[in-house]
Amino acid sequence: MGKTHRSTTGGPLLEPSDVELVRAMLALGGVPWAELDDGVQQVRVKLLETEGRIRNLRAWLSVVSSRVAVDWHRNRSRDASLRERLAARWQDHPPTGQSEDSRLLALTVAEELEGLPVAQRQVLALRYYADLTVRDIAHRLSVPEGTVKSRLHTAVAALGRRLRDMEVI
Repeated sequence: MGKTHRSTTGGPLLEPSDVELVRAMLALGGVPWAELDDGVQQVRVKLLETEGRIRNLRAWLSVVSSRVAVDWHRNRSRDASLRERLAARWQDHPPTGQSEDSRLLALTVAEELEGLPVAQRQVLALRYYADLTVRDIAHRLSVPEGTVKSRLHTAVAALGRRLRDMEVI
């Protein structure tokens, strides 16, 4: 068995060259530049879950990074499908009792969501459109609850900035 370096907190430590390998594999897998750090974090979490049972760290990192990239594409497709279904449902059966201003605001928010990174759009859609709890979102995305909370916080702040810049809110 290969030796896994440990950090001072006891968790596996990735050398800078390992992080660069992971980033390269993710980029080759089609993950956008802005999402690479999230992908590296997902690989780190999976590394922690292995509890040091890795024979060849660089080979393992390559395989897992490739799988994370595939998952990124699957999640993106799932998100696009969800948005399309929600938009079609809203077109066929617009919400009753809402003013024209409310409907325009909803459309503007939906458009501005497109400008956010995929991971942020994903947690916002699951939390506020699908009404899932943080725990449920973490389970579905296979990420820690803290990651979900952090993404939600960042996404809400970014969406708020975008809407304020447009003078919508």
